[in-house]
Amino acid sequence: MGFSLAERLRRASPRTGTPGTPLVTVGVTSYHDAAVISRCLSSLVDQTLSKDQMEVLVVDDGSSDRTTAAARSFSSSAEWAGFEVLAHKSTGSPSRGRNTILDRARGTYTFFLDADDYLGPEALQALTRAAGAQRADIAVGRYVGVNRSAPNILARKNPEHPGGYHAGWLNSLHVQKLFRTEFLRSLSYRFNESLIYASDHPFMISAFLHARQVAEVPDTNCYFITLDPAGQNSRGHVSRAEIPAVKQLQFLHDCFGILALGRGAGGQRAKLAGRMRIDYWNRLLKLHIPQLILRKDQNDDAAITALAAQASSLAELYGARTSRVQLIEGAQQMLAALGTEEPAEIYATAQRLRSPAA
Repeated sequence: MGFSLAERLRRASPRTGTPGTPLVTVGVTSYHDAAVISRCLSSLVDQTLSKDQMEVLVVDDGSSDRTTAAARSFSSSAEWAGFEVLAHKSTGSPSRGRNTILDRARGTYTFFLDADDYLGPEALQALTRAAGAQRADIAVGRYVGVNRSAPNILARKNPEHPGGYHAGWLNSLHVQKLFRTEFLRSLSYRFNESLIYASDHPFMISAFLHARQVAEVPDTNCYFITLDPAGQNSRGHVSRAEIPAVKQLQFLHDCFGILALGRGAGGQRAKLAGRMRIDYWNRLLKLHIPQLILRKDQNDDAAITALAAQASSLAELYGARTSRVQLIEGAQQMLAALGTEEPAEIYATAQRLRSPAA
């Protein structure tokens, strides 16, 4: 039986089954974003998904500029009923704002968005459609870097099993993805508000570990992740400032704690947690830790040594050294350099691993 054009369009557009319930809640966290938040919010107005299918929650982390005023002004001019602006005292990270969004979201799906970033016009429609078609708990679109690199999921090695785990997931541990809201609320882990750096890593590890299915949307520019060309710390947020090595790597305790609980659960989840632990150490040692080292002044031996000592201690505590033979070559090289306690060797190894030819 054929369908009219109007009927085909209606069927192609994903909708919730409950009248009055938005399809997706977009949670925007902000801090000192008065100059750019209108760009972010305009990208929501420009979505091919209609406004009546979206709820927008802006949660500000105690900005001292006009961020909240700009958001409220935008909401008023857009005449958007499902648009709310909230603010709380500054915490130094987006975690409290994201927990607020998680608690208040009414949408079938929730998407986390940073106020200095923005979405491509087809992002929400493409992601919700993929999540619905594949019955996925998470949908990941393509990131586009603006004045920075983009954390895209790497090509899968097992394309015959779409939606199944592969190591490339851990290349994209930013939380700016689409989630089924009830799935998020079923997780035992929430954003840790005591973490001021990389609080999305443990959250995403928990989500990936427990997701039944992950939908990937590689052919749509969904998320434009930006960096102010004036400098990474220009907005002054604590999570972007220079912090001690112990606090800089504190998030790893949560990450490996979650994986340890998964390994103790038995069955397929234990096997997955074991694979993720090795894959995550590969990512940390070849990518993340070298990046942190290279952000230090090359001549600041004390800072390099402190970070390396903390990383080496965590590698010992959470099994990287005992699993060394399972690590890829670059990860083994960084692990060995950390053990030398020689700042010049540590820095040179980080440079070599992060060079374009590596």
